[in-house]
Amino acid sequence: MAAVMAVLLAAGCGGAGDSTSAVSQSSGNGAAYDTAAPEEGWTEEEVAESTELAADGGQITASTGIDGVESSEQKLIKTVSLTMETREFDTLLENIQAKTAECGGYVESSEISGLSYYNTNGYRYAWMTLRIPAGRLDEFITVVSGLGNVTSKNESVQDVTLQYVDVESHIAALETEESRLLELMEQAESMEDIITIESRLSEIRYELQSYESRLRTYDNQVDYSTVTVSIDEVDRETVIEEDPGFFGEIRMRLSDNFYEIGQGLRNFGVWFISSLPYLVLICAVVWIVVRLLQKLIWKKPFFRRKKKEALEGKAEEKADDKPELKS
Repeated sequence: MAAVMAVLLAAGCGGAGDSTSAVSQSSGNGAAYDTAAPEEGWTEEEVAESTELAADGGQITASTGIDGVESSEQKLIKTVSLTMETREFDTLLENIQAKTAECGGYVESSEISGLSYYNTNGYRYAWMTLRIPAGRLDEFITVVSGLGNVTSKNESVQDVTLQYVDVESHIAALETEESRLLELMEQAESMEDIITIESRLSEIRYELQSYESRLRTYDNQVDYSTVTVSIDEVDRETVIEEDPGFFGEIRMRLSDNFYEIGQGLRNFGVWFISSLPYLVLICAVVWIVVRLLQKLIWKKPFFRRKKKEALEGKAEEKADDKPELKS
C-alpha cells in the first residue's frame, strides 16, 4: 500500500520524488524493514520513530504497518458456576444480590420460576447470571457458598492474552497506516488520488471500530468475571459426606427412604382432601346412572314376567306347606 501511495504521490505532485521504501523478509524473526530512502516530506523525527519501531521487534509490512505490540498483563477470563439448595429461598436471593452490590458487581440476568398456579410441589427455582470484579471473585464465592447448600461448583479460566495482543497489534498497524494516508492526503492534488485515499481511509476506520469493539469486550470479560448461580428451593437439603462409612451410608439411606415415604403419604393426603369435590361429584353421577339403569331394566316385560312367576312360585310353596284343615 505504501508503494502504491508513493506512486500516486509522485504522479500527483509532478514527480517530486523517486525514493521508495524497501521491505525485506528475515527467516529468523519475521520481517525487518529498510529505511534506505524515506518519503519526501517526512521529518527526521518520523523517520527515527519508524526505525525505532522496527528495531524494537515490530513487523513493518507494506499493507498493515506495525504488527507485534507486547502486552505486559496477562488477560484471563474467569467463569464460575454454582448449584445451590436452600430452605429460605427469598432470604438467599436477597443476600446474593446484596453481596453482588457490595463487591461492585451487577446482575446481568435473572429468572425465577415456580410461582405458577399449576406448580404442584410449591417449590421455586431461580437462575442468576452475575458479573463480579475479578479482584473480588474469590471473596464473593466464599461468602455465597456459605449462604446455602452448594451441591456442585464448576470453575474455568480462559487465557486470551494472545488474542488481546493480536488485536492491539492490528489497531496499532491500522492507526499507523491511517496517519500515513492522512499525510498523503495533504500532498495529493488530483481528484483520483484523493478518492483512492479516502476509500482506503474508510476501510481502515471501519476495521478500527471493529477491533476496538472486540478489545472493549475482552476488557469487560477480563475485568468482570461471570458467575452463574442456580438455586433450588427444597424442604430437605442434601447431605454430602466424603466418606460416611458402612453404617453411615445405611443411616443416610434409611433416612432418605423414611423421608420419601412420609412425603408420599403427605402428597396422597393433600391430593385426597383437595380432590374431595371431584370425588363427591363422581359418586353422585355414578349413583344417578345406576338408579336409571335399574328403573329401565325392571320396566321391561321379560323381567316383569320373570318377577311375577317368581312371586307365584313362592305363593304356591307357602300354600303347600300349610296343614290341611279337619272337616
